[in-house]
Amino acid sequence: MAALAASKFSVRQGEIMHKILILLAVSAIIVGCATTPMAPTVAKPAPNERIFAFQQKTPSTTSTLIVTRDEGFRESGCYCSLVINDTLAARLDVGETSRFFLDPGEIRLRVLRDSQGRGLCGGSQMYWTQRETTLRPGEIKYFRLLIDAKRSADIQPSEP
Repeated sequence: MAALAASKFSVRQGEIMHKILILLAVSAIIVGCATTPMAPTVAKPAPNERIFAFQQKTPSTTSTLIVTRDEGFRESGCYCSLVINDTLAARLDVGETSRFFLDPGEIRLRVLRDSQGRGLCGGSQMYWTQRETTLRPGEIKYFRLLIDAKRSADIQPSEP
């Protein structure tokens, strides 16, 4: 009888360990898919063929916006589109950064999955995130472009 009870206890321990291992594996996969912030100084510059607007510094464009896309596995096969004041400014890949020269004042930043992509990478104009910010003359602001847990593109203020 004691041997049977010990056997059942051993099987139960094995089941518990199996469930713990599955939980750890799933957690590792989820964490591995999360994007992580990347410093603009470490990120690679986005290539010119995917930067479309706000690249000319003029006497009126005294404010600078620096946008860096996070690194990580989530949505890493697709570009993200950055729209500034209703103008497509860039399509950024994972770990890329770009600088935009803007007039001071209120600006709207909209980000969505690749507006020019196809298939799974294709973005819909219905699914975007918008943030507003105000730039003072001569000010430099930093933003990070990320993919959240719901696989939606987002843009948030960040540090240099």
